[in-house]
Amino acid sequence: MQLTTPTSPCQVFPRWPRAQLELDRHARELPLPPYVLRTTGFLEPELAEQVAEWFGGPPTTPNGAVRRAYRALERETARLFGIVRDGLGVRVEYVRSDRDPYGSAVELCTELRERGSMMLTTIACDAPHPLLGGAEGGVVDQLRVVHDVFGHAALGVGFDLQSEFATWLQCRTLFSDEARPAAFCELVGAVTAYVMTGEKPPLRADLPPTELLAAYDIALRH
Repeated sequence: MQLTTPTSPCQVFPRWPRAQLELDRHARELPLPPYVLRTTGFLEPELAEQVAEWFGGPPTTPNGAVRRAYRALERETARLFGIVRDGLGVRVEYVRSDRDPYGSAVELCTELRERGSMMLTTIACDAPHPLLGGAEGGVVDQLRVVHDVFGHAALGVGFDLQSEFATWLQCRTLFSDEARPAAFCELVGAVTAYVMTGEKPPLRADLPPTELLAAYDIALRH
């Protein structure tokens, strides 16, 4: 397979400035400017393949380091979801369906921007996460809401591969060093594997290999 230079996000539309302001208030480090994330492709095709191969590999038993990272992710996700709910006033309706409640990212983000509400297909429809469980409105659902609000809606980008990676580059600034590897697994690993293969992969609780994070750091510096 011939690898090419990454393109910029395929779909951009009006941003939600209030969500961006709230993210800037709570970020642990300075995020990349939205205009950069909306116009630059950061995920190299080779790195995308490596991420998808790693996430789609054989399941592993979570060790102590994995469990600590996921405990941190759970704590921080609960706090960020509280900001979405109380600071931005977002109302979430959880739905149980085989179909996505929205036909496009534009529909989702327009509803968030204009009405402060969204629908989310709950994790309760699928097999539970190995460490985060499968409760409706639980930590997996909360993390997905945080990702949609502070990523897709705040930036105004779609669901293509570069848009998803742009939302990660924005959302990663909300998490501590301890929680970020687990957040990477959930917001980069699962999403990249899905976009690359066209099939929803089983969820896993794991931390990305050191060489994968090193390749990611190189991609970010470029």
